[in-house]
Amino acid sequence: MSRSGQLVASGSVLVVVAVLSGCVRQAWVPAAPAASTTAVAGCPPVVVKPGQGVAIDYTDFVVHNGVTYLSGRPQTVTPSQLGPELFRVSCTFSELNDLTHAQLPDPTEHSAAFIPAQSPVFELKNWPATCRLAAQHHGTWHVYIATSDTAEAAMYKECGLEPEPSASSSTG
Repeated sequence: MSRSGQLVASGSVLVVVAVLSGCVRQAWVPAAPAASTTAVAGCPPVVVKPGQGVAIDYTDFVVHNGVTYLSGRPQTVTPSQLGPELFRVSCTFSELNDLTHAQLPDPTEHSAAFIPAQSPVFELKNWPATCRLAAQHHGTWHVYIATSDTAEAAMYKECGLEPEPSASSSTG
């Protein structure tokens, strides 16, 4: 074999040895972390995507019978003004967001922004439950007024703005 033939043959052997020994590397591409679903009792499941974080600044709300009720500020409510307990909060969305830092689904039945899960929500005497509710959080009572939600805005229902005449009032 000629000298050039020996060089070509030995070069081929080197390439084969290099490939077999792993000297020639393919580019490594890390797999993107998969999204996970977080489940908290009483709350809707939340999809958590790695590398994404969301902090939501909630308006104080509670949902009952598919209606969203809003509270502006704490109000003085005494136990004698409370009607019967209507339900207990199933999910506190501000706590769910703090836990997951993820975009949350729409609020669900009996969920609230700040009322702790399992806390009672009451009717208010002299108000229909379709108009006003009351609940306590952070040590103070809050009155929640029913809203009519449209694509443009949420507006208080008119029935939540003026109390019903009490049964004891007389006309005359």
